[in-house]
Amino acid sequence: MKMIALVPCSRKAAASLVALIAFTLAATTRAQGVYLTFTGGHGSEVKISWSSPIVYTLTGSTGIGAVNPTFVFQSVTTSSAIFSTQGAVGGVAPTYTSTGAGSSDGTQTINTFFASNFNFNTVHPDDVVFYATTDTANTLLTAGDVFTLSAGSLRYDGSPTTSAGYMGALPADGYYNTFIADGNNTYYQNLGSGASAIPEPSTYAMMAGAAILGFAVWRRRARA
Repeated sequence: MKMIALVPCSRKAAASLVALIAFTLAATTRAQGVYLTFTGGHGSEVKISWSSPIVYTLTGSTGIGAVNPTFVFQSVTTSSAIFSTQGAVGGVAPTYTSTGAGSSDGTQTINTFFASNFNFNTVHPDDVVFYATTDTANTLLTAGDVFTLSAGSLRYDGSPTTSAGYMGALPADGYYNTFIADGNNTYYQNLGSGASAIPEPSTYAMMAGAAILGFAVWRRRARA
């Protein structure tokens, strides 16, 4: 039986490989934002889901008291609004918590979302906007604060007062940008972008590919 000789891996090479994996993971997560899936439509309830928590780090401050943060999903390719009216969140609603100097006000449950019909800052007509109307205490959102939005889903039945289904076509599943804006139902300022806390399977695949490539390059040099 033919034995396969293993090439010894130096500490320096191992450290380089680990650094390459970490860099690939961080860069991929930052670039991709959050992976959303869309189900329903064409006469039935719409469901927007994300499978892992989303972490937002604020890079800007409100400067004034805000009712609560507004979360935005954007970069949908359609040119028209996904949802034309405001609706309550159905099912098990996602929650958010915050840590930091100005934003710590306990755990809040998301209960309202809709599509923006405004063009303030980087928000577009087809963005999905959602927030917690129960969070009534004024909160000064401060740079450096961290918000964590739990894994969950938003469900929409067509309007806030009827059970009619959504008749339009759905956006494609994929990666979308997400950020926090200032206040309840306002979108004047992008205060900080978010990304999935746990990478999607495709991220791990890219990370593994980079690791294999790095190992192949190192092994070729070791044999030279």
